[in-house]
Amino acid sequence: MPTLTPPVPVPHPSYSQARERLVRAIPPRLLCLLACGGVDCRYEGPECWKSNQQAIRGLFSSWVTDDIIAMARPSNSLIERYNIIEQFKRLNIQSIINMQQPGEHCHCGPPLDPSSGFTYSPQTFMDNNIYFYNFWMPDFGVSSLVNIIDGVKVLAFAVREGRVAVHCHAGLGRTGVLIACYLIYTLRISPSEAVHFVRVKRPRSIQTRAQIGQVFDFARLLGTQLVQYPDLSLRQGAPFTLQHYLNRQALLLHGQEARTLCYTPKVVYLLCLRLSCLALGLPAPLEVHFELEKRSSIRALGRAVRDTLVSRQFLPLVHAGQLGGTEGRAGPVCSWDEPVGFRQRKRELLQDKRSYSDSDLSRITLTQVRLGLCYR
Repeated sequence: MPTLTPPVPVPHPSYSQARERLVRAIPPRLLCLLACGGVDCRYEGPECWKSNQQAIRGLFSSWVTDDIIAMARPSNSLIERYNIIEQFKRLNIQSIINMQQPGEHCHCGPPLDPSSGFTYSPQTFMDNNIYFYNFWMPDFGVSSLVNIIDGVKVLAFAVREGRVAVHCHAGLGRTGVLIACYLIYTLRISPSEAVHFVRVKRPRSIQTRAQIGQVFDFARLLGTQLVQYPDLSLRQGAPFTLQHYLNRQALLLHGQEARTLCYTPKVVYLLCLRLSCLALGLPAPLEVHFELEKRSSIRALGRAVRDTLVSRQFLPLVHAGQLGGTEGRAGPVCSWDEPVGFRQRKRELLQDKRSYSDSDLSRITLTQVRLGLCYR
């Protein structure tokens, strides 16, 4: 029997159930005063934060990856006082993603900008060639999975253009959810690994049970779209068609790539391009080079995530002799890391599916071993 590595521990919410209920029950004005400090809100300036907690001077902010920074919301006064725009340019931050709803936390810090309903005018950033996006999510709550998918796609697009700053009010709960989902989308790591990594880089991120649940829900939705090998031996129901594949691909791709490949599987498109160039004696096209560069950067990010989790003992240290030919892979040691209550139900769903991906097959195998169904 192969040696199994222990699963990644399931993350716990940083708020107790009592505190979550209290937050929902307290009126917004009183909540701002009690939880944040009202006009003297600790998230509205650098006074309460050490210099190593200000990746952007003047803002409570942290680098989560080399390309994504999580931060508290900026304000017109902070933008001017600490030259935030110049800092963005110096750090090559090309986009800002706002997870707030207009009018939110109006009792914290300085008055809201009347033209936008935020503490700053998005036009200030756009006038300096910094993209602005708004994907609002309720404070201490969650959004629809459709909104999360759209936000993740935009974040993936923005990372191609340069570095990205993501914020909500404090840059912890909703900001952490979006970044964790982006890591799952990009690296195909498990939701527990994504949450733990974001929390290592940005302590106290992803605060409530609902927010942790949304990260897991996103991972489950994404997993259903990654089926690679239709099982044609299962005859019941409709067959797995090319249109099914294209529908799933459309959910995963974004931008110009999604428009170009609306009728063609990506793998077929890239193979045909490469074969055509080989037949004509031409060098590999730009699309192939771009895909290889993207995969190289993803592998580097995956190694950084894995090294961080190993250093904090969320993942076991794998020695060279134990790699078994998997060196350089960025995938999780085990994605089957949900609470025990979910495992039996998920195993039954997997075995009833009409088609399976590599991750599905590995999960079924790992589950069988844990249940004592050892393979011969």
